[in-house]
Amino acid sequence: MNDMVVETTLVARTYLYRMFQMLFGDDPTKETLSAVFSETTKEALGFFRQAESSDYAAALEGFSKCASAYGENSESCLARAQRDYMQLLVGPNELKAPPWECVYLTNERVLFQESTLKVREAYRSENMLPTQYPHVSDDHIAIELDFLAKLSEKTQAALSANDTAEYGRLLESQRAFLNEHLLVWVDKYATDLSEASSDSLYARIAMLCAAFLPIDVEVIGELLDRGKE
Repeated sequence: MNDMVVETTLVARTYLYRMFQMLFGDDPTKETLSAVFSETTKEALGFFRQAESSDYAAALEGFSKCASAYGENSESCLARAQRDYMQLLVGPNELKAPPWECVYLTNERVLFQESTLKVREAYRSENMLPTQYPHVSDDHIAIELDFLAKLSEKTQAALSANDTAEYGRLLESQRAFLNEHLLVWVDKYATDLSEASSDSLYARIAMLCAAFLPIDVEVIGELLDRGKE
């Protein structure tokens, strides 16, 4: 990777983590979907298409179907997304795909478990905590994605400041968090969302996120190797 590719990679990573976090963390708005289906998103997603991943290719195809539907009728797409967000991520009925790590690690529908504390400790190690702490379960998918988005932003800043030690440390922190947390459960979460509503935006975004994460682990390795040159 040359310097320009490194910078572009970091920007694209930050953008995608923020997009995923925005979708899973907030009720969708017209502005949200406009950003999600923008050319910027298309370019960011396409930047990682060079990876040899059939899962990512399939997830991109599913996402493109959502983008086409949005292009044909944005108002209908927004109404469907708002309805699905409530049914799939909020309630009041029991969620078929609970968006918390601890549920998948223990197979128990109880929040604030031991695994939740491990996630919280990862946040504390970077001097971060959820804004609604301690009233939210720290291992919600949107909060974990927000953590990675913020670390990615800090990595960009470290690169700009030529702080190679902090740059490497932040990348190692992100790789560890991915391997120890998100990659442990998001694939199953995406499968459950797909079973609950296979054609929904959220099922397709979850599949896209699940396919992107292992690619990002490889990308982080390449970024670390580039930093050692």
